[in-house]
Amino acid sequence: MKKILNMLMAAGLAVWGASCSSDLDYEPGGVTPVKALLLPADNWYVELQSASSATETFSWEPALAADGQLPHYEVVFLAQPDGEIVYRYDAGSKTSVAVPHKELNLAAKAAGIDAGASGDFYWSVVSSRGVTTAPVEATPRCISVKRLFGFDVIPSTLYLTGEATEVGDDLSLAMQFQSTGEDVGEFTAIMRLEAGKTYSMYETTDASSRHFTIEEGELREFGADVKPATSLASVDKTGIYRVYVDFNTRSTIVEEVTRLAFYQRDDVGNAVELTYQGLGVWKLENHTTTEGDNRYGFLANISGATSYQEKWSSVNYNNNSAPTTGTSLDWWEIYMNKDITADGWWGYTFKWIDSEWAEKKVVTIEVHMDHTQNFFYHTVTYVK
Repeated sequence: MKKILNMLMAAGLAVWGASCSSDLDYEPGGVTPVKALLLPADNWYVELQSASSATETFSWEPALAADGQLPHYEVVFLAQPDGEIVYRYDAGSKTSVAVPHKELNLAAKAAGIDAGASGDFYWSVVSSRGVTTAPVEATPRCISVKRLFGFDVIPSTLYLTGEATEVGDDLSLAMQFQSTGEDVGEFTAIMRLEAGKTYSMYETTDASSRHFTIEEGELREFGADVKPATSLASVDKTGIYRVYVDFNTRSTIVEEVTRLAFYQRDDVGNAVELTYQGLGVWKLENHTTTEGDNRYGFLANISGATSYQEKWSSVNYNNNSAPTTGTSLDWWEIYMNKDITADGWWGYTFKWIDSEWAEKKVVTIEVHMDHTQNFFYHTVTYVK
C-alpha cells in the first residue's frame, strides 16, 4: 500500500510540473516578462516637484516565477521606445510603486532632457527571479515631464566664506551651513555680513571644491553656469543675515535678522532682546524669569522682501513633559516657525527644567544658529 501511495505522489508531482511548464512557457528557474502596464497612462504629463513627498505611482500586471515565489521588479526608463534602458528604479516584489519625483528627474536627465526643460521619455517594467531577468515586453509608455531646475549633483555640505563674512575669505575658517528643510540640498547659515563686500559658498573647505554664488536671486555654480566676470554676492546693509539656498530649485532667500527676543508664555508683551555674540550665536545673560507658566520661546524679526516675525521654537507642537537634567540636547532644537501665535502662544514652546527652575529663577540663555551640532538649538544655565 505504501509503495502504491508513493507512486501516486510521484506521478502527481510530475503532472503538476508539466502543467506549470506548459502554462508559463519557460524553463524551471525562469520568470515571465511583465506583459501589460497599468499606470500612469501613455503620454502622462508631470511637472516635477522638489518635495520629498512628491511621487508618481507606477503599476503593472504581475509576472510569474517558476519556483512559485514573487518576482522582483524594476521600473525601467528609455530615451526612445525601442532604445536601451538608461535608468532603473527598484520596485521590490509588489506590482505598484511610488517613484519620487527626484528619481524621475534623474531618469529624465539620463534620457537627455536638460535641467528645467520639458521633454518626453519612456517607461516599462522588467521582472527577475534569481539570476534570470526577463526582457522588456510590455510596450513602453511615454511620460512627459518638466524637469527640476536644480543641480543634478547636490552637495552634502556647504560653507559660507568671503570678505563680507565674520571670518573673512580664509576658507579654512568658513562657517558650515546647516542642512534644513524637508529635502536634501536645502541649507541655511546665519552670520553677520558687511555691506559692500562679497561672500560666496564652497562645497567643502578645499578651494578646489565646487564654488557657488547668488546672482539675481538664483543659486549659480562657478565654472558651470556662471561666467568668470560675474561678481560675487553682497548685501547693501551691514547686519545679521540668514542665507537660505535650495539646490533642488536653485532658489535663494537672503533676509536680515534684525532682532531676536526671549518671551515667556504668560508674559509675551515683555519679550527681552538677546545680544548677538557672533558666528550665529545670541545670548541673554542673568535674566530674571517670570513666575507662573513654565513655557517659553523666541521671537525673531525678519526683514527681506517683506518684514515679519518668526517664532524660533520647539520642533514639537506640544511638549507635554518638561525636560530633566538628563534630557538629550536635541530636545532644545530650534525650529524656525512662522506660526507665531499657535494656540495662544503655547504651541511649539519649550519648558524649563522644573527641578532647576524651582530653585533658580535667574537664567543665562544661548541660542546657537550655527553648526556646532547637526541642528539649531539653545542652552539654558540656571544661575541663582
